[in-house]
Amino acid sequence: MRRPFFWRKVAPAPAPEASQIFDSTFETTVVVDPPYPSGGGHASAASDIDAEPRESTATIGHVGRYTLQSVLGEGGLGTVYGAWDPLLSRGVAVKTLHRGASLSQDSTMRILHEARAAARLNHPHIVTVFDAGTSERGVYIAMEPLQGQDLRQALREGWRPSPTEAVGLVRKVADALEYAHQKGVIHCDIKPANIFLVSRKHPKVLDFGIARLSHGSRVAVDMPVTGSPFYLAPEQLRGEQIDRRCDVYALGVVLFEMLTGQRPFVGDSVEAISQAVLNAPTPAARMVDGKIPPNLSALIAKAMARSPADRPESARQFSQALRGWLQSSEAESVRGRRLSPRTWVFLGAASLLAAGGTAWVQNHWSHAEEPAPEPPALGAPASQTVQPLASVVAPPPTPASADWALNNSSWLRHPA
Repeated sequence: MRRPFFWRKVAPAPAPEASQIFDSTFETTVVVDPPYPSGGGHASAASDIDAEPRESTATIGHVGRYTLQSVLGEGGLGTVYGAWDPLLSRGVAVKTLHRGASLSQDSTMRILHEARAAARLNHPHIVTVFDAGTSERGVYIAMEPLQGQDLRQALREGWRPSPTEAVGLVRKVADALEYAHQKGVIHCDIKPANIFLVSRKHPKVLDFGIARLSHGSRVAVDMPVTGSPFYLAPEQLRGEQIDRRCDVYALGVVLFEMLTGQRPFVGDSVEAISQAVLNAPTPAARMVDGKIPPNLSALIAKAMARSPADRPESARQFSQALRGWLQSSEAESVRGRRLSPRTWVFLGAASLLAAGGTAWVQNHWSHAEEPAPEPPALGAPASQTVQPLASVVAPPPTPASADWALNNSSWLRHPA
């Protein structure tokens, strides 16, 4: 079975909004979902556009050993091509940095070193890097092909995940980052554009291209200010040494944006955004949207703490906190509020049936345990009294029995 491929129809980009101009200044290359026909599903669309490169497809150039066959997407720093790997006979996505981006020899070697370090990462929620090198087009990275869209695009199209959906997705990203941190790789540029959605429940972290290597989970590293200013931790903006907690900060900002629909810090210039991140009061997600549960809002605020010492110690600790919230009564109440009216009717009917069945069983066994009447003594006259029939009408369900049925029918709380 062929794996789907990155796809993006190259078209003139619409004029960006003012709030997006400064984000695109720092943008890495992102590839969004394929243009599916309006009436078809993903599977049929994928077969129609046949986006995956093949050996016989016309070529538009070469990078290293890879045959370039189509332009899949472009960003502020580079271009992504659909390509063919003749050595392993498979399609790949090849990202190249723009030649206009002046890189010293040391910078080039550092990027290659970091890309090769990212290639050692093997995690279900991290895009797989196959290879990295240099060519006449500059530095390139070859990686696995994907189909879907990035989180930035999904949010811009109006997707507003529920608190439990957002937490479930971010928790998986945190697990992926913890894996990378344990391998000595800090991402340094976590943002919605670098979280690719294969599906709404299956994220993959992109672009470890500016990741920094550390030698141990808590050893800090020096780095220039690189990345999207909306999601950079304060210590990154100040040009200070960083550690894995900068990724935790960025992930807190991403969760804030997913739940509120807006970024915590904004401005009309890069300097204004940076000053807001460094000095403005950190907004609470619940103050922006009162529907966000208070304990979840507190978790987000802790991840976004201005001082690294006040944040969760690691991505793993943040993931565990999110997992704990998903199992809390607060999360259960959120799930309950999202049940449809039809589901509530179904739950009510099921509760009444369960209560009625319980009453019938209790009544049946109570009569089954009554002693049988003794036979009359020999010679005694037969009794003429007719015993009344015992009532078998079940009592009406009580609130307690309905609550028990609801609380013990956990499979009913998760409609398809």
